[in-house]
Amino acid sequence: MMRLHSLLFACGAVLLLNACDRPESGVYQGYAEGEYVRAAPIDGGTIDAIPVKRGDRVTDGALLFQLDRTAEIANHDQAAANLASAQATFLKTGLDFNRLAALVQRGNASQADLDAARAARDAADAAAKAATAALAQADWRLARREGRAAKGGIVDDVYFRPGEYAGPGQPVVSVLPPENIKVRFFIPEPELGRVRSGDKVALSCDGCPAGLTGTIRFLSPQAEFTPPVIYSKDSQAKLVYLAEAWPDANPEALHPGQPVRVALAAAK
Repeated sequence: MMRLHSLLFACGAVLLLNACDRPESGVYQGYAEGEYVRAAPIDGGTIDAIPVKRGDRVTDGALLFQLDRTAEIANHDQAAANLASAQATFLKTGLDFNRLAALVQRGNASQADLDAARAARDAADAAAKAATAALAQADWRLARREGRAAKGGIVDDVYFRPGEYAGPGQPVVSVLPPENIKVRFFIPEPELGRVRSGDKVALSCDGCPAGLTGTIRFLSPQAEFTPPVIYSKDSQAKLVYLAEAWPDANPEALHPGQPVRVALAAAK
């Protein structure tokens, strides 16, 4: 009898431990992640200036880096001078045409002279338009020597220093916009049916303010094994589906890499 009681006690203890270790239904472990915006030059060149540093907060369109612009500035100045000259010529030929038109009406000039004046005015007009286009192209080439923030946010990293050469497409500065912070978590295959894109979830983590909520925007159609970043003995070697939830407000309360607990609305 004593042996039977011991066996029952041992079985009960095992069941109790298993029940305690079993994860709560509708509650999942995840982590915060950021989608960084990396500013890179279109054309390669020597970096002339980087007016930002890690941790700086920048606004939309803020200057992040500037390449050497010596040749581009010279081309821009030349194009601006050409445009000014072409506009002056167009103005003069226009005045000449108007004077000749008045003389022709009074019979003091020939129609051939007027036609020649018209041709000169039209040619000057075309030259002025071409010069305008050339200046616009010079402006465009000058702008390509700068890297600006497509979205405001926190400067996450600076990969180069002034004086170094950055090739085309090489990121120089990365920025994390607040709206690009999300939570990735993994749903066990048996619970996949209870989760839908658009569902609301509660988000919690150490040091986070209370009441954080998010919306599920993505559910992976592909199953995978629990990734090693999720440290849980119970979830090892289990099939899961990746899901992503985006904070409804205050996304900067979450920091990329930070463990986050995700709970479905019914499981809060």
